[in-house]
Amino acid sequence: MKKFLLLLLGASVAVCASAQVKSMGNAYRPVEKSMTATSVNAPSRVDIITEQPEGTVVNYMRGGEYLLSSLYGYDTDYQSGRVKIVYADDGKTVYIKDIMCYGEGTGVWVVGELSEDGTMITVPLGQYIAFNEEFNYGVILSWGSTDVLDLGDGFYWLDFIPDERAENVVYAIDPDNGTITMLDSEGSVDNPYPNNCVATGLAGLWSDDGSVATIEWNSVWTPVGDAVPAVPANPEVLEFFDCGDESGYTRFDFNINLVDVDGNPLDPDCLTYSIYTDNDDLFTFDYDTYGVQNGFETDMTEIPYGYGGEDFYLRRVYFYRTNEGDNPMFTWRIGMQLNYTVEGVTNKSDIVYLEVYPKPTAVDEVNAAKAVTGVRYYNMAGQQMAQPSGMTIKVTTYSDGTSTADKLMK
Repeated sequence: MKKFLLLLLGASVAVCASAQVKSMGNAYRPVEKSMTATSVNAPSRVDIITEQPEGTVVNYMRGGEYLLSSLYGYDTDYQSGRVKIVYADDGKTVYIKDIMCYGEGTGVWVVGELSEDGTMITVPLGQYIAFNEEFNYGVILSWGSTDVLDLGDGFYWLDFIPDERAENVVYAIDPDNGTITMLDSEGSVDNPYPNNCVATGLAGLWSDDGSVATIEWNSVWTPVGDAVPAVPANPEVLEFFDCGDESGYTRFDFNINLVDVDGNPLDPDCLTYSIYTDNDDLFTFDYDTYGVQNGFETDMTEIPYGYGGEDFYLRRVYFYRTNEGDNPMFTWRIGMQLNYTVEGVTNKSDIVYLEVYPKPTAVDEVNAAKAVTGVRYYNMAGQQMAQPSGMTIKVTTYSDGTSTADKLMK
């Protein structure tokens, strides 16, 4: 079965007080839960809004706090990035893009209602912020509280209790400055561990079993102007895993903070990223390999932030390549650069590399530039073998007539 990350990580988790467990932000969604949460009775098929509705667009800077739960523990931090709201011409309907901070980049709009006096926005719960048709589940809006149970020996259980009475999340609009504030939420990431994960607020639950993926509270959205040219802050490169073949499970994990070098929020719609290898070699996601399953219309070297598809996620990319064999994906490192384009002006971050293998020596680089014409294997007695077995001498012959010998243990 092909991988499915969707967006968030979901599970109730046990964590140890001796060290705060941080999620990397991207991993497989757990198939089995530690406990069964209250079902939200979500429908089996939904139509989510991904195209921007008609109306007046206002951009906001996101503030507040959030928690992300996973099998690996939990991550609490301050919200960042942008929220986009479309106020429809009927004066009543509003559409909110990426209503939750850890949904930012999925491009999903939820529907709300503006009060007659323009001071309140009411958003019905139960709306999806992400959905996967193949697996028939997604992440759905809910309201409730997290709780921590002391298990003894420095371990605690993080749980989520949905508020079965809640039907909406309500935001108040300040008539003087336009600031939007979530009502009735509470919590603090500054409380001592593990109590910084005790909070009440808007949650994203997995629709198949109601377990919590994320919750946020004390949310405040401040109006900001349209996006302006800026230099994006450098991405974080986290891990590279080579599956050893071309099945599509070779992956590259990273994290993109939606701020510029001065800490100001970026507009995700203006952000793309590019993959580089070795000596700043730009990687191309070619149409023949990636086109059909990812909706490409041509070869791609810049991937929009939050681009959906079979192989692209908020914090992970999959490749149909391997570093094994005669045509490796790269020799020693893989990296990422962010591109931020506003009004025709593109600013770039540094290329940030993850060094996966030792850097080749000058001799290695010379050999890499030559074509391999043959590979032979010998045992320690000097007898040629069809395949390496045990202690093996690998002899590689190059197009210029030279050869190298390496010891292998198989």
